[in-house]
Amino acid sequence: MRQKYLILLCLIILSMMAFYYFSSDTLKQKAELITKYDNTIKIEQDKLNSAKVLNEQLKEVSKVITQSMSTTREFTPEETNEFIKKLATLADQYQIGVNSLYPKVVSTSNKNLIEQQYTLVLNCTFIQMGQFISQLESFDNIIKIKTLDVSPINVEKQVGANADTVTRYQVTIELSTFKIVKEA
Repeated sequence: MRQKYLILLCLIILSMMAFYYFSSDTLKQKAELITKYDNTIKIEQDKLNSAKVLNEQLKEVSKVITQSMSTTREFTPEETNEFIKKLATLADQYQIGVNSLYPKVVSTSNKNLIEQQYTLVLNCTFIQMGQFISQLESFDNIIKIKTLDVSPINVEKQVGANADTVTRYQVTIELSTFKIVKEA
């Protein structure tokens, strides 16, 4: 009888060891499978995030392209005045003196592209000029700066704790905006 109990005990121990071995092997395989799925999810999440960023950037490009489409062969006076108003508002925002600002119609050799040129003469510091140009880049128009001429005009001395000198410049900017004529 005692021998039967020992055999039963050995069988129970062997079955527990076999169960432990096979269950740990199965858990190890499941853990590896979970790790593989996690890596796949991480890669796909990165792709999704990149696609979202690209989508936002393409929306902005689409906005610029839509803004730059026209059915007429020339800029309307309203479009020209609106852009001049935007430039003047931008100059006011950075407290830049505008000496002159006038449009000039330019003819292009390309029949599907129309161009409107603007000449600005500004009185500003170097920092104000940089801020103005960086904000100009954010406009929803196709803009090309053709000429940027910077020449110092005077030096102002500030009074107080920060007794620095500020050099003001006369900045002449010739820029063009473009529109693409839609084909019928």
